[in-house]
Amino acid sequence: MKSPDHSLKYKLRLVWAYKDVIRSHVPIVSRWYVRRFRMSQKAAAHRLHGKKRLEVAFFLTIPGMWKCDYLFQAMEKNPRFHPYVVIYPYSIYKGFIKSEVDATLEWTRRFVESKGFEYVIPYDGKCDKWLDVKTTLDPDIVFFSSPYKDHLPRYFVYHFRDRLTCYVPYGFSSLKMYKVTYDLLFDNLVGLHFVETDIHRQLAAQYARNKGENVVVTGYPGTEVFLRNDYHPTYKWKPQVNEKKKVIWAPHHTVDETIEGSTFLSVCNDMLELADKYKEQVQFVFKPHQLLKFKLQLLWGKEKTDEYYAKWASGENTQLEESSYVDLFLTSDAMIHDSGSFTTEYLFTHKPVMYLADESIAHERFGLFGIKSFECHYHGVTRESIEKFLTDVVVYGNDPMREQRQAFFEKYLQPIDGMMPSEKIIYEIEKLINS
Repeated sequence: MKSPDHSLKYKLRLVWAYKDVIRSHVPIVSRWYVRRFRMSQKAAAHRLHGKKRLEVAFFLTIPGMWKCDYLFQAMEKNPRFHPYVVIYPYSIYKGFIKSEVDATLEWTRRFVESKGFEYVIPYDGKCDKWLDVKTTLDPDIVFFSSPYKDHLPRYFVYHFRDRLTCYVPYGFSSLKMYKVTYDLLFDNLVGLHFVETDIHRQLAAQYARNKGENVVVTGYPGTEVFLRNDYHPTYKWKPQVNEKKKVIWAPHHTVDETIEGSTFLSVCNDMLELADKYKEQVQFVFKPHQLLKFKLQLLWGKEKTDEYYAKWASGENTQLEESSYVDLFLTSDAMIHDSGSFTTEYLFTHKPVMYLADESIAHERFGLFGIKSFECHYHGVTRESIEKFLTDVVVYGNDPMREQRQAFFEKYLQPIDGMMPSEKIIYEIEKLINS
């Protein structure tokens, strides 16, 4: 089967909805459009000079794409900014099960509400219509959490040419997907694109049509929680009779056979069996990517997917966690995964981690920065290699890569210019507005 991301039907839906036949697919038109849009973004920023109160809309579809806790809180404390979250539905054009899409919208609402953040759901129930935020809320600045066209066009960057637009990536970039990461039309249009390190800035300058002129190095706000000492994680692990090592298994959503290196289908049964085998020594959290369930329902059907998730949720030493991962990271002992972003993010915890991949494919999958992160992982693709990691590293504590992870952290992950990412982002916005 084809993933909805790659299906012809999905692509045709997007072309029709976004009117993108020429703008996205004719190079000379794309370059002209980028230049005009970039000029408009600079003008939009300059119009904010001297304005005492700036309305800032943070767009969000699913909780996993939210990386702006400290940034949002910093703006709440700053009298010049009035931040709020705009929640709207994900995967409008992908053909996912509608009940799951609606449940995800409600899940996102509860997620934002639990943080105490002001939010808006721009939906008119009487007319059954999603509203135009630019008309109803009139934001000065719009923060996007995703560069993709998985929602209604009125919430995409095209619609906000006359507002300052900003992008905080939903993951720490590590894969060799340079054109997707830096040269989507979105990447070239957005007013400010905040990136993780100078290596990421150099890649944007090399691969983006606009030569990365909108890219600013700030560090990654999604990992700021690991750099501060003021966060006290919630303990989310099931109570156990005896203390056990705590391991996260975090599979990515790429179950489509066209994605080389996806491991979920090959290890999903092994992971359940290993959890049972080591139930006296280890407890596991199944932390799937939030899109995995959607895709498994298309591949396996809803009943089989629900049964699999239920097995993890109901086990004595296993559990299912589909919301934020920060608390799990901070209270875990180790992680096993095949995620791009987690390849770097978990290294902020200084704990051992295993990437489910053969070392030989690292240079095919990972970019310049990702390879450096990948090299700080234990590796393997078989049940035997996973079991060896669980026994030698997790249970017995033999962790020969500890010093290598620490050296990587000190060289690449510590705060830039002595400023936390949230502080750096606000500084760069004000610098652009006042320039």
